[in-house]
Amino acid sequence: MTLSERTPSEGRPARRWYWRSMIAIPVLFLAVFAFGARVDIMDYLASHEFRITTVKPGEAAPYARADWSLVSARLVDGGEGARLPLSKDRKLLIIRLKAVPEEKIVDEAQRQAAWLGCSLTLLDGGGQRWSPLSFVLSRDISRALEPTTTPVAGCLEASRSIGLDGQPTLVEEKFLIPAEVASGLSARLSFRSALPDALSFPLELR
Repeated sequence: MTLSERTPSEGRPARRWYWRSMIAIPVLFLAVFAFGARVDIMDYLASHEFRITTVKPGEAAPYARADWSLVSARLVDGGEGARLPLSKDRKLLIIRLKAVPEEKIVDEAQRQAAWLGCSLTLLDGGGQRWSPLSFVLSRDISRALEPTTTPVAGCLEASRSIGLDGQPTLVEEKFLIPAEVASGLSARLSFRSALPDALSFPLELR
């Protein structure tokens, strides 16, 4: 048999593999894309608040290895003495929470796994969110309102001591908000290490 007689039959397997490869390439691309998309979705879910537990006033809820409850939500306006001058269209909202840890945790790695990235924010009924005032400004306001009282730590600072002695820890944040939105508000607590879970505390302001 000559070379010219063998070439057509010998070329068929090569052509079949060629077309199989051409079909497999898009399938592989789709598989890679689907895997990458799944990873992106999982990362997104793990970095946002999606599972929200509402904590009713006077009650507590377990979260991030502690039981959390709302201690107080206090509105301050410009009429509360000259120590804290505020414009008529602004009010100061002071939110205080209490954390009762499940157990005493001294190991720093375990503490970070439970309470890394504390966030306490404020939301209105329309979903608008406010961040708390800075650490320095919050301390200055505390000293202006209660000069003889030790200021309560903010979320990030307090999270470093939760569980150290197994005792309850107070967390306080302050928000400067427009006077007209001082209703229908809720406090949102989350830890980066506990996302996508978070707690919501409806505020009954008086």
